[in-house]
Amino acid sequence: MKHFFLIVLIGFISKSYSQNGFSDIYNNDSIIKKGVNLYDLEKFDEAIAEYNKISPNDPKYLSAQYEKALCLNALNKKDELKLFLENLYLTKQMQKSPELYTLYAVFLSDNKEYELSEKIFTEGKQYLSNSASFLYNFAILYIRKEEHQKCIDLLKQVIIINPNYASAHYLLGLIAFENGKITEGTLALMSYLILAPDGKFAEKAIIQLNAKFGENYLTKNNFIFSKTGDNFEEIETILRNQLPLNKAYKIKSEIDDVIIRQVQAVAEYTLEHKMGDGFFETTYIPWIKEMVEKNYFEGFSYYMLLSYKDKLEKELNKQKKKITYFEDNFYSKDFWYFFAKRNKDLFGKQEEVITFLKDNEPYLVGKVIDGKYEGKYKYLNKNGMLIGELNFVNNELDGLQKYYDDEGKITEEKTFKNGKLNGTRTTYYQNGGVSVIENYQDGILEGISTSFYPNGGKKCEVNFTNGERNGKYECLFENGKQKSEISYLNGKLNGSFKTYNELGNLTAIENYENDILDGEYFEYYNDKTIKSEATYNKGKVKNSYKTYYANSLLEREFNYNDGKLTSLTNYYSNGKKSSEAFYNDKEQLENYNYYDIEGNLYFIEKYKSGEINSGIQYSLKNPKPIEINLLKNKFDMNDYNGTTIVSGNYSNGEKNDLWLYYYPSGAKRLEENYTANLLNGISKTLNKNGSLNTVKNFINDKINGKYEVYENGKLASTYNYTDDIKSGPYQTFYPDGTLNNEGYFIDENLNYDYKSYWQNGNIYKQSTYIDGAATNTKTYNEKGEIENEFDYKNKTGIFNINLFQGTITRSPQLVNGINNGTYTEKDKLGNTIVEAKYINGLLHDNYKYYGPLGTLKFESNYYLGYTNGTSKNYDLCGNLRVEYTTTHGVQNGKTTHYYHNKSKLSEYNEINDSQEGEHLYYNQKGELILTIGYQNNSPVYYIARSKNNEPLSKTIINKENANIISYYSNGKIAMQINLVNGETDGKLVIKNVEGKTEYECNYTNGLLNGERIEYYSNGTIYKKEHFINNNYDGLQEFFNEDTKPKISAEYKNDQLNGKTLIYTNGKLKTTKKYNSNELVEISI
Repeated sequence: MKHFFLIVLIGFISKSYSQNGFSDIYNNDSIIKKGVNLYDLEKFDEAIAEYNKISPNDPKYLSAQYEKALCLNALNKKDELKLFLENLYLTKQMQKSPELYTLYAVFLSDNKEYELSEKIFTEGKQYLSNSASFLYNFAILYIRKEEHQKCIDLLKQVIIINPNYASAHYLLGLIAFENGKITEGTLALMSYLILAPDGKFAEKAIIQLNAKFGENYLTKNNFIFSKTGDNFEEIETILRNQLPLNKAYKIKSEIDDVIIRQVQAVAEYTLEHKMGDGFFETTYIPWIKEMVEKNYFEGFSYYMLLSYKDKLEKELNKQKKKITYFEDNFYSKDFWYFFAKRNKDLFGKQEEVITFLKDNEPYLVGKVIDGKYEGKYKYLNKNGMLIGELNFVNNELDGLQKYYDDEGKITEEKTFKNGKLNGTRTTYYQNGGVSVIENYQDGILEGISTSFYPNGGKKCEVNFTNGERNGKYECLFENGKQKSEISYLNGKLNGSFKTYNELGNLTAIENYENDILDGEYFEYYNDKTIKSEATYNKGKVKNSYKTYYANSLLEREFNYNDGKLTSLTNYYSNGKKSSEAFYNDKEQLENYNYYDIEGNLYFIEKYKSGEINSGIQYSLKNPKPIEINLLKNKFDMNDYNGTTIVSGNYSNGEKNDLWLYYYPSGAKRLEENYTANLLNGISKTLNKNGSLNTVKNFINDKINGKYEVYENGKLASTYNYTDDIKSGPYQTFYPDGTLNNEGYFIDENLNYDYKSYWQNGNIYKQSTYIDGAATNTKTYNEKGEIENEFDYKNKTGIFNINLFQGTITRSPQLVNGINNGTYTEKDKLGNTIVEAKYINGLLHDNYKYYGPLGTLKFESNYYLGYTNGTSKNYDLCGNLRVEYTTTHGVQNGKTTHYYHNKSKLSEYNEINDSQEGEHLYYNQKGELILTIGYQNNSPVYYIARSKNNEPLSKTIINKENANIISYYSNGKIAMQINLVNGETDGKLVIKNVEGKTEYECNYTNGLLNGERIEYYSNGTIYKKEHFINNNYDGLQEFFNEDTKPKISAEYKNDQLNGKTLIYTNGKLKTTKKYNSNELVEISI
């Protein structure tokens, strides 16, 4: 660890966080290590750039900022460092990482802000009363304030806590000399010199000890060094009379100087001293007495002068053997057992104990009997806080051992016998919940082992025999429903491995024999429809392996012969074949055929020994296929109509460099980078309008680094991945770019703090997560003031949570801290806002959300977290706007949009989220005015009446682009819409037969922008909505047919945000205030 600020250590923290490179893999340990290495190379700015990559949600954030502070200090940026420290204090970060109190207090002390420094030290002492480093720095402050008594008291505490704190011995000895306490000073400086013979204060210590005690250190003050004991009158008289300096006094050293004589006199005096309970005699005399009794003084007399090795080179070189002998036989063996022995509190009782060090910090405190650990020991962290209660018998762990985290919360209990685990081992989550209970015999797992969820409830249970799983291994959901079951025999899977969903339905069944798949394999969607199926024979697929879309259409089929892959067929979401591959008897790819949505073969890839060799391009315009050499660099693949859909580069039959994939319109759909057939580098998916959808980085075919997700062309969320696993910080954003949520993932699960923000930037909610489960949630009002705190541990039943001064009440039904059962949300007038049901944390069955008028705004059927069945969206007046059908979250079936008068506006069909078939548009009378045909989500034709009233016919849409105008038989415009790259662009207008507008809105690249207006049949406005990039933003107004206002609502970022005014007969009746879609105030 690096140090600065005189002889005290300091560091700091910052709020900044940035990680710009997509290829940067987020690993906090690696980032901090790299920063430290850069610091050692004096590349301080580069080191700071590394530390800035650590997210504020990272558990090691404060560690990174400590290191950053060292860099700021090295750059002499004091003003910036001061701002860091002030921010830490004001945001109460120091309570999370108490070492930071030391940093702030020392900084203030160094800058002569003594009163504020003392305040910070005093506050920090609540957390760091056992930290020798903290107390030593506190003592330095009192030296500067010339409050020496307080300094003396603190230095004694430092030495009691950590006998190895050499500087504390030096400073205490120095103060003793300055106050005429020559014996106390000598004892302390002798201890400094044995600990640090070539330390930075060693030469000064020697000078102090070499001054003649009869002529120096004569000033005496009234400071109290020991309240009782420490009667050194006899030796002080001898020293003051300078008797040791008399030539008649025989010294036990070949170096004859004042220091040797005076130190020897004190050392020999320890043999005769009558022990009391004073600090100096109990702290220092035992080790010195032992040294003299064992005749090690001569070696010490040379050892303590090592800082003078340049000046006394000749004399010290002669004594090398004696110095080494002293080090090896006294200092390294006997010294510590006498020097570190103290009468200290040991679990409520004063005991004679020894403090043991690790990395120069105390870490074990307990009794030593006959050179062996015996009895109960304290296990300490670097701040001297208790993190374990250990029990020893005959130098071996024996009995119950307890371990705690830095906050004092229990983390583990385990029982030992003769140094081996023997009995129960229990681990705990951070919230105090039991994590695992295991049983051991002679260090090996034996018997039942059970794991639990953070908020309560059994997770899994299995039996161990001689360290191996044996018997039934069963796992449950938090609500107690069975999750999976499998049998083990001598550590190997044997029998059926069944997994279930939260309702108890089977989701997968696999059969094993001696850890090898054997027999039927099925995977199911939640409603029991098959998701995939196969039959295995001794680990190999027999016949075929099939996967299915959510609507049960075949998605992919692998065919096998004698366990070897022979062919692979992929299918479009509408069930038609999209590609097929054929393999030789070595399972090497030979041919790969591509088909369009109409079944036309348009390209064949040919392989030799599994490596691509050539291709055959088929085309509607060219009946004779064209053979293409794919060993050369440039490669283009066209569809059957001759439109390029893929372009890239091959080198020696392998994909390399940039590859591009296109929509039928020619717009770019996907960018990928390859190295030797493996994805490496940035990959982008794009929407038809050219806006980004996702950006991620690959290393050797796995996602590594930053992963960005966009909605409507705006950054919506950022994640970090390591080898396809979500790990590290993540954030979500409102459409205007402001922060919405932030959290931290470990192995795909949220952990630590998850924060949500109001749109004004203040914190709205802060939840603590453990392994994906929220264990505690604090909710805040618009001002960022805490409103409610809820702890989920062992919570079962219905709970009422009042928020925003009672404006709303949420009533979740919980089982073991997770939503399981009914959920309601009501306002203070008793109006329902939400009605829902959960199964083990997942929405299930009917969900209803009510708008400001108390009318339905949204309703849907859910099946274990996914929309399943019919969903309906309503406008602010409660009129049905959209109705659609999904299966397991995937749109399958009819989608219908409605006018305010309940007649259809449009209707189309989707198959697996892809528009398929005819999209029909109607006027408010229900008359069909336009048909657009879709294939695989692409518009391919339209049917519209022409201005000249010609017979209806299909008009082919070229590359998804068309400007369409449909007319009535009277020649008036019925509808106009413009398609660009398959997306609506520009004005969309629907009119009645008289030419009056019924509905109008404006699109930009498929996104609603500006006003959307719908009219009554009499021409007055029913609604006027405002959008920015497909999101409600601004004032939304609804009117009665007589033009009187019915409701107006302020939106921002697609959420109710601001005032909602509710009218009766055109007069204002109620005002509801919303913030970020939350009802926070009602005025009547």
